[in-house]
Amino acid sequence: MTSAVPRAFHCEHTRARSRVLALVERSGQPATLHAVLTCTDPALAQHAAYLLFSVLENGLGPAARAESERIAAALPDAPAASFRRTLADVVNGTWTDAPELAATWEALRRGRGDSAGLGGDLESRTPGDARLDAFPGPVVRTISLLEVHVHDPARLLAAAAATGWRPFDAEDLDEDDRQDVVGAVMHFVNGPEFLPGADQLMDVVQARLLRVDRGDEVSDWSTAPVTATFDTGTRSDPDSQAG
Repeated sequence: MTSAVPRAFHCEHTRARSRVLALVERSGQPATLHAVLTCTDPALAQHAAYLLFSVLENGLGPAARAESERIAAALPDAPAASFRRTLADVVNGTWTDAPELAATWEALRRGRGDSAGLGGDLESRTPGDARLDAFPGPVVRTISLLEVHVHDPARLLAAAAATGWRPFDAEDLDEDDRQDVVGAVMHFVNGPEFLPGADQLMDVVQARLLRVDRGDEVSDWSTAPVTATFDTGTRSDPDSQAG
């Protein structure tokens, strides 16, 4: 069975009831919504969704554990049991109630030719392999610096594998990273707003407009490497700067 992992939690509120829904991802299959619990208290349902997402993002610390116990105690027996089961899944980075889907992305895309997509529009707006002076609009270059602390490598690796990532072969990995933690982090960099099992330390971005009259060129055609310089850390040891 294809592994599945929760990615987000949302609420649906009606006059009669409120539901907490989980967005669950599977490798090679569309993400789907799963009902977590139903109750008649919209505020309680919203708090449950917030708590589950917080644990998904930050792990289950003492404060989150205490809040989860308060929410479970306030819920009726059946939704409380569903909430506890979902919380355990979030902590473990799994999703136990995930039957195999009949539809895969490959099956859904089958029969759709390129003409059904947006290729023609994209090419007319942004010509492929063009130099800077051939683009009809401005080109902005961004360079980012992201540092993360992986506090739970097993959770990160499991979540990445469940969404299609595969580590490099053993012979291609560095001796200090035999599990390819670096590759798993890279898998999530442009994905969710958070990395499962990791906390963000630094996230800064430089951006500037490229200009032909300044000698700029897009990276594919650039004869010089694209580089960036970030400032020294604000917490650098003052003793090391004395002299």
